[in-house]
Amino acid sequence: MNLKKSGFLQIILLIFVAIAALAYFNVDIRGIMANPGIQKFLTIFTGAWNNFLVPLGHYLWTSIANLFPTR
Repeated sequence: MNLKKSGFLQIILLIFVAIAALAYFNVDIRGIMANPGIQKFLTIFTGAWNNFLVPLGHYLWTSIANLFPTR
């Protein structure tokens, strides 16, 4: 089995287990997401992700990849 497929399946299994655990404990996800503090946090997080972390990751990935040129 390919290692990348195995990692993908593990993430899917983890998400499934997390959703099952939240359902078991009767956690109201809609209520949590409606909280203004959580919405503000998610807005800040997505802005930081898109404006800082993704470009940094892309820069690092290309910089490291250029250290090992392909033939």
